[in-house]
Amino acid sequence: MFKCIALLKRRADISREAFIEYYETRHSILIRRLLPGIVDYRRNYVDLDGAFSYPAAGPIDFDVVTEIRLADRAAYDRFIARASEPDIARQIAQDEENLFDRSTMRMFVVDEKASHGTADPLRALQDERAITRGLSTFARILDRKQWDRLGDVFASDVVFDYGSGRDEAGMAALTDNMRRFLDRCGGTQHLLGSILVDVDGDRAVSRAYVQARHQRIGDAAGPIFDSNGEYVDRWERRTDGWRIVRRDAIWAAHTGDPAILDAGTGDLG
Repeated sequence: MFKCIALLKRRADISREAFIEYYETRHSILIRRLLPGIVDYRRNYVDLDGAFSYPAAGPIDFDVVTEIRLADRAAYDRFIARASEPDIARQIAQDEENLFDRSTMRMFVVDEKASHGTADPLRALQDERAITRGLSTFARILDRKQWDRLGDVFASDVVFDYGSGRDEAGMAALTDNMRRFLDRCGGTQHLLGSILVDVDGDRAVSRAYVQARHQRIGDAAGPIFDSNGEYVDRWERRTDGWRIVRRDAIWAAHTGDPAILDAGTGDLG
């Protein structure tokens, strides 16, 4: 991860409460909209009650410490380039005038180090939530047959084994595998549950039980075909967020009429 910090001072004619309200409800939303690629965005508002500094250090001259995390240096360079585009820079500057003393603004990048055993529990929960949402998104992509959205969940260099005992690689192969079965049937519903996620820095492993129900095209009241098993996924934090880089589908049972998929019990969606 790549992190930058901004030390920002509010305008003298704005109260602390109004400053926080505007930043949270307007400016932070503008930044998110104009500058995609931000992985984590935090505002730490200074509370002088209980603050300590040596007399020679002078007073604290900022009101918020803003932290922005991006995936890597390349993502940061894109972030800066986007912020420098004339129209984007104009919109940001205009909104900053409503909020900050712009003459005192400072931003810098940091090399963040964490002591062993001091992992950020909030970030771990955010990562787990993002991965869980990724799995839920995948189920809906399948059921809506939105093949162009598989890249929202899988890395372009994904490797997978969908139960055949052989590895395949790449987005084109994954898309072909999905369409080979699901384009041949009618409605489907992929239910994922009993999800376990273990995050280790910028990598993670998830395990999710899956029940996939398939109907015959044009025969909503007819026979069905069910596949039950587990997805074991390895994830990496990429520029656009968490992506699956390895999937193994472990099938436990198939029931119903396999002719609905014209597939037997091979590697199923």
